[in-house]
Amino acid sequence: MKAKLLLFGCLLCGLSSLSAQDTTAVLLDTLQTTIDTTRQDSSLQVSFGVPISKDSIEATVTYNAVDSMIIDATGQKIHLYGDAFVQYTTITLRADHIELDWSKNEVVAEGLPNDTTGVIEGLPEFTEGENTFNADRMRYNFDTRKGVVYDVVTEEGDIIVRGTRSKFVSAPPGDTTANDVIYSFGAIFTTCTADHPHFGIRSSKQKVIPDKLVVVGPSNLEIMGVPTPVWLPFGFFPISQGRRTGLMFPQDYEYSEQWGFGFRNVGWFFPLGESFNLTLLGDIYLQGTYGLSGRLNYKKRYRYTGNLNLRFDSRREERVVPKLDANGDPVMGINNEPAFESIFERQNGFLFNWTHNQDPAAHPMNRLGGSINFQTNNAQQRIFNDARSVLQTQTNSNFSFSRNWNDKPISMSVAFRHSQSLSNRTITVDFPTFQFQTQALYPFRKKERVGQKKWYEDITLRYTNEARANFVAPDTSFFERSTLEQARYGMQHNITTGTSFKIFKYFNLNPGASYREVWSMERLDGAFDGSQVTLDTTILDNGDLEIKTVDFGTYNLDTIAGFSSFREYSANLSLTTQIFGTVLFNKGPIRGLRHVIKPTITVGYAPDYQASANNFLMLPDTLDPTTNRLISRFQNSIFSGPPNSQQRLGLNYSFTNILEMKRFVKRDSTVKNVKLFDNIYVMGNYNFAADSLKWSPIMITGTTRLFKGASTFSFATSFDPQQRIDDPLRPGSITRIDETTWSASKRIARFVDANFRLNTTLTVGKIRAMFQGEEEEVVEQVDEFGDDLKPSDETDFLSLFENFSIRHNLAFGFRPVNVNKDTFTINTNSLQLTGSFQLTPNWNVDIGSIGYDFARQQTTYPFLGLRRDLHCW
Repeated sequence: MKAKLLLFGCLLCGLSSLSAQDTTAVLLDTLQTTIDTTRQDSSLQVSFGVPISKDSIEATVTYNAVDSMIIDATGQKIHLYGDAFVQYTTITLRADHIELDWSKNEVVAEGLPNDTTGVIEGLPEFTEGENTFNADRMRYNFDTRKGVVYDVVTEEGDIIVRGTRSKFVSAPPGDTTANDVIYSFGAIFTTCTADHPHFGIRSSKQKVIPDKLVVVGPSNLEIMGVPTPVWLPFGFFPISQGRRTGLMFPQDYEYSEQWGFGFRNVGWFFPLGESFNLTLLGDIYLQGTYGLSGRLNYKKRYRYTGNLNLRFDSRREERVVPKLDANGDPVMGINNEPAFESIFERQNGFLFNWTHNQDPAAHPMNRLGGSINFQTNNAQQRIFNDARSVLQTQTNSNFSFSRNWNDKPISMSVAFRHSQSLSNRTITVDFPTFQFQTQALYPFRKKERVGQKKWYEDITLRYTNEARANFVAPDTSFFERSTLEQARYGMQHNITTGTSFKIFKYFNLNPGASYREVWSMERLDGAFDGSQVTLDTTILDNGDLEIKTVDFGTYNLDTIAGFSSFREYSANLSLTTQIFGTVLFNKGPIRGLRHVIKPTITVGYAPDYQASANNFLMLPDTLDPTTNRLISRFQNSIFSGPPNSQQRLGLNYSFTNILEMKRFVKRDSTVKNVKLFDNIYVMGNYNFAADSLKWSPIMITGTTRLFKGASTFSFATSFDPQQRIDDPLRPGSITRIDETTWSASKRIARFVDANFRLNTTLTVGKIRAMFQGEEEEVVEQVDEFGDDLKPSDETDFLSLFENFSIRHNLAFGFRPVNVNKDTFTINTNSLQLTGSFQLTPNWNVDIGSIGYDFARQQTTYPFLGLRRDLHCW
């Protein structure tokens, strides 16, 4: 026994201090031991005088066990228990029980039953390099580098091989020409990750070369564990890792009466370097309809990410037209009604989508990014048949480059903006849109101050410059020369200045001024033509003929090309402060009320813009030539024209009101602040320079939240200090006169109209919070189409609707019919349901954008979806 232990110590080089004993097993605590064999190193033979066996293994074997280790000296075995592992070169074996036989250079691994449940745990896991597979039981020989596993699961990329018995052979270390090979018997080849695959290819023999190829012999397609009549004599399945050029199989096979048989999205995938992927796809139908598309995805860490999509479609579409004979006259059919026939036309469409996002870490000052979405001939609605594509009526683009200077208070940007109406097929493009602006500049502030700062040192100056070109045309003729010729160009400059300082301790005085100058490349000119009179002839009841003049003339307007400009400026002086009012109570549910008033009084001046012939054309009115009509010369300018107003010296007033309440909560004896109204605004103005109607209507608006934020209530109402009467010239209309309500009836103002809006969004979580007094724990905003919705863990009935959102929008108001009567109108009253609920663990019902509009008495477009988790399909 002593000689055996000595020989074992020479082989393992880690148990050299074992003492002789009569027992055949030694129990050790948790430890790590290394088998260090050196059959290629003859120095040990010289040093110790002990010959090295030719059958010894070539490298170090490291092993460990968390629970215990038992050495069976008689059987020449080591038993490792509890999360044990054995490591040899690039091979690692883990299991709850590993038996290491040093006489055969062999290990056997298996799981052990749990002491409590009896379930087998710690099943063997074999890893060699990047390849890993699991099995119920495993045997491996370090010398021959061969092993046998039972009920093994091997994963190679997306392919999973489950075999009842497998044999694997490891390539010798350092041999680049050899490959690891796995031979499986009674195995199924699948991409399903379930323990019992839903489908697969069952074969009696399979050969797997990791990272390269799977070869199967005679095999049978199996679905849900049931063999099918489909047999294959053999099969080859590449399993190369990483991105590879390859065929993209079509996603849809379909039949169309117009296009015939065809399939969608078949093409080829090209990896272009490390940062780019290119996919070329096509749609092909037998009767001539086709489509081509290319998608480029790119991403570079810490630099940028984006994608580019190009698509062209040529479709053969049917159109019904009146049937014509050889002379071009309509052909009459049954019941002497026009006959129709179908003709086929070719419709071409183009789609361009580009999205680019720069990483914030790419550059500290430059920003480049945005999205461009462009199409022609309603390509999206004709190509795709999903609800989003069909119902979309507008597409927009916004792509820009901007730069800031850290050492200078300036910034600039160049942008491309585009909007396209899919209903009238009109394209509007603003390009380029150049903007340059400064931050707040302090022209009178000293760099080195001596003494106290002067008030004028806080005067600020800001400058903004914007240049823009605008193109508008139908999508069918947008790229024609006429679009470029009808483009509008312009530039505007804005300069503002102001400051702020305190007076009388509690008041802030804010003087300011602004200047705007607009440059345009065209302006309007014209004259009144009184010779073209329009008459209306009516036969009276007595037979007489009555002739009335409807239009006394017409305008001959013309756009004159060339540089032109206009200017506008204003000055103002505002005074602000705050007034607080608080009332406290010692008892009751309400412990206090607080009212905050923020009044603002502003005096502003603006010159008369109507008197300038450079700004407006003053022409006789076509309905009443005794009066004049002003027509802006810059009404077609890319920027808004000058204000249509006379000289203004006005007093603007506004009062911002905030109402809060302190509420006592008995549950935890605390006092909480509750906002009764977020803001109530009261505003109006008085124009000293006006010759009449000096008082403007008084506007009052406010917003508050109800039912713990579930509802938002807002209102807007107006009162007029000027007297209002029924217009004698326009029946059904009301006009303001130069008389105040105070002088007429001793009232400050008279009610004009009011509008109210109540928007409510309810979820099950909000309902529980309202009735149980608890905070909501679910997401308030539910996705419109029910994507990524997860079922609640609750077991009550309401938990089925945990992901539902009910939206109710109500808008109503009072509209004046005449000065003595108002009419109550409901503008909007709609109910919308959105959400998802789970019927079974795999079945989900999505409900989105379904509801009813009570004002229009019609249902909204319903969207219903049924989803099932097909796992691997």
